[in-house]
Amino acid sequence: MTQRQWSGHVFIGMSVDGMIARADDSLDWLTGDAASGEANDPDASGFTEFMASVDHLVMGRSTYEVVQGMGEWFYGDTPVIVLSTTLQTDDARIRIVRSLDEATELLDDDGARNVYVDGGRTVRTFLAAGLIRTITLTRVPVLIGEGKPLFGALPADVRLQLDDVRALTGGAVQTRYTVL
Repeated sequence: MTQRQWSGHVFIGMSVDGMIARADDSLDWLTGDAASGEANDPDASGFTEFMASVDHLVMGRSTYEVVQGMGEWFYGDTPVIVLSTTLQTDDARIRIVRSLDEATELLDDDGARNVYVDGGRTVRTFLAAGLIRTITLTRVPVLIGEGKPLFGALPADVRLQLDDVRALTGGAVQTRYTVL
């Protein structure tokens, strides 16, 4: 087997209590509040720069469906792979894979270098497989109580090195880690 040439990178917004969406997948607490300031500004939050650094994106079905419902495609021409065992679509902007192995094989075949990994289950799957290199978390100053957590059970501890912390206007705090 050859050495993997790509690494996974996470860039995600979450509530202070660790949720990335409400139980019904709503992101109103993240996208609809002007008080979140720079966290909602792709340039100020670093998302625009981050997207310029990636050459592929892998997300799960739930994340894809949420993005579809937003009416705006945020990823330009970046190849998007959706990891799902059930999704059927004729959306030409995506490629559907049914397993992590199929996703990694496609990334290898495509010559991927920097892969944006998005969505709670997908992030946890890639973390458990040792495929994430950096994690950028933007914690929005709100507690939503119930919802979909970013992190959950992992087969082992995942050690992180803190690389950067910055406060954004509106009270959000962004932290960037390297996975050790």
